[in-house]
Amino acid sequence: MEFSIKKKILLDCLVHFQSVVERRNTIPILSNIKISALEGGLTLTATDLVMELSEKLVADVKSVGEVTISSQLFFEIIRKAPENADVTLKVDQKTGSVFVLFGESKFSLPTLPADDFPIMDALKLDVSLEIESKEFKNLINNSKFCMGLDESRQYLNGIYLHSSENAISTVATDGHRLAKCTINKNDIKSFEGIIIPKKTVLEVSKIAEDYTEKILLSFSKTRIKFIFGNLVIVSKLVNASFPDYESVIPKDNDQVMVVDCKSFSQTIDRVSTISDEKFRTVKFSISGNNCVVSSFGNDKSIGTENVNVDFEGSEISINFNAKYILDVLNIIKNGKVKFHFSEQTAPTILQSDTLNNSLFLIMQMRA
Repeated sequence: MEFSIKKKILLDCLVHFQSVVERRNTIPILSNIKISALEGGLTLTATDLVMELSEKLVADVKSVGEVTISSQLFFEIIRKAPENADVTLKVDQKTGSVFVLFGESKFSLPTLPADDFPIMDALKLDVSLEIESKEFKNLINNSKFCMGLDESRQYLNGIYLHSSENAISTVATDGHRLAKCTINKNDIKSFEGIIIPKKTVLEVSKIAEDYTEKILLSFSKTRIKFIFGNLVIVSKLVNASFPDYESVIPKDNDQVMVVDCKSFSQTIDRVSTISDEKFRTVKFSISGNNCVVSSFGNDKSIGTENVNVDFEGSEISINFNAKYILDVLNIIKNGKVKFHFSEQTAPTILQSDTLNNSLFLIMQMRA
């Protein structure tokens, strides 16, 4: 096996693999990537047994073959190669070692058998969707920040993808807050909801960031496949049922505050500076068209700021985790944001005209 390839092409691919391959692994071959040299190009593959990433690259293949080598070591070698280097990789058939060459540099790397490299089954994927890149980014980015962290509740550690009438939605919640994003798809066929694992969500989010073409999704009850042109991600799904999130969305939060998103975000950030680092509590005291944002430190320090708002409702005081509010406002970014409060202990709904396809829910904190 022997091929030559431009450094930039190879490095751009290897960058994608770094978050998939675990540096320390009890199964040695999972620290490797598989390189398959075929006529006309290469296919590089990495896996952690939950997610598999493969990418096709254009290369000058002189002889075909397959090999696995250390992902981290290969990445570091290629990263430090001269910018315009032509990289050659060849396999010594007698020793099985791989030689990596560019300029006056030569590296010899050990290998493990390509036949031992695990490949994920991505056959019989019943549902297929084609989504514009901008819509896909909205579905992922407007909900991923609410994914759970509790390993004992795996069903919350991901994004719930499901369909409704002529629409696709993503939902994420950690039990304290919830985010839902919906896009209209007139040609959508109803499908059973699936939970995409957190690590997979974060990986496809990074890859989608600079991708501008349509993204293809195919999935079953146990697997999902994302196609970004020459790059393919296959992942297992979370084997659990997502909670009935619709039942926790309040229907009668009739006290509404409208405020400028950017300036209100800056206010909360300033005032919460003195708050307890663990809980980051801020208090909204709203009366008429004035909202007093306040926070109290463990050392009896106090921070307050008055904000002019549009408010419909009776006088109200309510506590939140400042980080949860700021996370939502950072997603909305600009324009006006609406807070729908309840006089009871129901969660608060946040919405914005600039993101009319998204809904955010935040639980109150005890006083």
